[in-house]
Amino acid sequence: MNSERGGCRFVVIKTDDGKPMIQLELFHDTVSVLRSLKVEFEVLSGTTADQARILVGAMNEMIVGVIVTPKGSSCEAVATR
Repeated sequence: MNSERGGCRFVVIKTDDGKPMIQLELFHDTVSVLRSLKVEFEVLSGTTADQARILVGAMNEMIVGVIVTPKGSSCEAVATR
């Protein structure tokens, strides 16, 4: 399977208990493996909604899309942390 690409943006949502969370939204249904999934990012405890919105603003300015590639393919990502 080759890499699949799709345009995306990030939005701030709130959890059931009111904490901010970042959600990935695809512009078009072009990444088949993500069709049945919701991708959300948990932020550090204590992060305010305003801080999450600032982060999302920066992400939307710099990230133009998502690329999904099966593990073992030549474009495998390297995790750093």
